Amino acid sequence: ITSYLVALGKQLNKIGKHVFGTRSRGLDGPVHNIQPGDYVYVKSLAEKTLEPQWEGPFQVLLTSFTAIKIKEQSAWIHHTRRKPGGANPTRSPILPALPRVSE
Repeated sequence: ITSYLVALGKQLNKIGKHVFGTRSRGLDGPVHNIQPGDYVYVKSLAEKTLEPQWEGPFQVLLTSFTAIKIKEQSAWIHHTRRKPGGANPTRSPILPALPRVSE
């Protein structure tokens, strides 16, 4: 069995050299044009009826070739789930609930 495994390993190495040469290369650069500091809207994964599908805008902290990282979310976000948020957008203020007047 040992000699068989050694021969099999040699054969795999020989074949692997041919396969590696024909394999497609990875990405040479980013597939998006977002840079750290830009603002983006992020599409919500849980789409609810009559609810906004886009959240944000959020400021981009980091980018990779296919994803972006924002402060408000711990996970990386794929570039297909974002859209530009403008140069320096402002969030709409959330108004506090008005106190109830008791009679």
